[in-house]
Amino acid sequence: MLSALSKVPDFVYWEGTTPYLKEVTTSEASDYIHGGSGNDVIIAGRYGCRTPSYNHIEVFAGLSSTALPTFGDEVDYPEVDLVGHRLQKVFDYAYDSNSECDARAVGQLRKHNATEKRGELTTLPNVGLQLFDVVTATDSRAGISGEVYRVKAIEEVYDYTKHPVVCRQTLALGAR
Repeated sequence: MLSALSKVPDFVYWEGTTPYLKEVTTSEASDYIHGGSGNDVIIAGRYGCRTPSYNHIEVFAGLSSTALPTFGDEVDYPEVDLVGHRLQKVFDYAYDSNSECDARAVGQLRKHNATEKRGELTTLPNVGLQLFDVVTATDSRAGISGEVYRVKAIEEVYDYTKHPVVCRQTLALGAR
């Protein structure tokens, strides 16, 4: 059972009746560039420097076949140096080895970082943009240059009652 679950990506989301699977990695290249010369224009932006609620995940399981406790952890040391130690303990007795606990801790920290909100930007609609895509933002008004984010949510507004017609896309941004 655990080997099957380890094959499931970090996120499963739906667009209409179609499910999509997404495995997030911190090395994923940027799909779109917003702001700067010749790129998608940024109409408005709010950017934060929020740090994640947790920067250290510990996973505890039951006893192994040798009657030793199984344990794994993952630590984001740069975040610990920046804001101090923020620990989340996870108890999951389905694991039998330290390596399984380590893999769960890595995945838990990666998913937690990907879902933390780091800001939002409003731009003109881009029909190719999807959830969990990686975008780069350069907004000189806010002092942002080449910051890389992951798209957590997309809100599109089409107001045809106004003249000219208002077409906007607001992106909720998370950590890559």
